[in-house]
Amino acid sequence: MGQVLIRNLDDEVIEGLKVKARLAGVSFETFMRDLLKTIAPLSADEKIALIEEFRRQHGPLGMRTPPEDLIREERERR
Repeated sequence: MGQVLIRNLDDEVIEGLKVKARLAGVSFETFMRDLLKTIAPLSADEKIALIEEFRRQHGPLGMRTPPEDLIREERERR
């Protein structure tokens, strides 16, 4: 598993998170781990944006050989 070190956080931010962890009845580390797990997955909109960015950089992806030709070739081999 990886580790994350965040420098230069305001003391008020850290204290607020510690209070939230205490109110949730968990350690600060557990609270932060759960918080990051909650916000880490990409939303559908973020996934779409990532795909669009990839397409802008690399152009549209398409099959070089049409699927029907691939199927035909496979049938002819049998």
